[in-house]
Amino acid sequence: MLNNIPAYIWLTLIASVLHAFSFTYTKQFLAHSSNRIKLAFYSQYAVGLIAFCLLPFVDLNQLWANIELIVLMCVFILVAQTSYLKALQHGDASFVVPMLGCKMFAVAGLSVLFLSETYSPIVYVGAAGAFASLFFLNDGKLHGSPKALAFVLLTCVLFAFADIAVVLLLNRGMGGLDLAVFVFVVPTVLLMPLSPIIFKNNWQVSKPFSKTLFIYALVQLAGIIILMLAFKQAQQVTVINIVQSSRGFMAVGVVYLMARFGFSHIERLSKQQLINRSFGGFLMSASLALAVMGLQ
Repeated sequence: MLNNIPAYIWLTLIASVLHAFSFTYTKQFLAHSSNRIKLAFYSQYAVGLIAFCLLPFVDLNQLWANIELIVLMCVFILVAQTSYLKALQHGDASFVVPMLGCKMFAVAGLSVLFLSETYSPIVYVGAAGAFASLFFLNDGKLHGSPKALAFVLLTCVLFAFADIAVVLLLNRGMGGLDLAVFVFVVPTVLLMPLSPIIFKNNWQVSKPFSKTLFIYALVQLAGIIILMLAFKQAQQVTVINIVQSSRGFMAVGVVYLMARFGFSHIERLSKQQLINRSFGGFLMSASLALAVMGLQ
């Protein structure tokens, strides 16, 4: 049975593990600055500086031929990253990161509008199960931090628009590695020289912050490259997002391990929270698996 699972599913799962860590690890940024816009921009810069090393391996002609759509995609990602950090400010990582699974609903709707994708009924059953899992990921409550919820839902919509741009670019013939590099190099080139102006006296980066950014950048870039390869193989945005949402389950374990190893700004889950959120994550993963079956 495992042999029948497409390679892009496995690639997406690997990317999800890496992003479960990197998205949770961004909580560490809060120890270095309270300026969410600066944190969002600098996290992009960090990945972009590493991505520069990969420029000899990409087709720069694809960049100039699609520069408008690439820049638009980068804008969506930068604003989404800022919104995500605001969500982390008001909510626990073990709640906010799984809530990113809601992005698949935004992606599904946008895919119908812009990419003419259609789905079988079993996909919607899986989506309903994923939605129900959010109840348990929020510790079995029907309410949480309104600000965290608002910002993470905004994040989902913005990332969904970015994903639509990804598929449009791939459909134009752009390679997965090319796109992964451009999405970080472009905002770094355009915005990094302006940082002293944008952030004035708060643009410097301390040595501890540099180390935090470097660790985040390595993991995030590796995950993005693998994810773009998955997008390229699948040529369908919704199935990738459904599988990618499995990081909700992974994030609970990541938060637990990071707290045990003493990472700062990471909440320590009580036994009941761990049970609730683990079950919620399992329900989401099972629902996503059901949805993937409907997409085969």
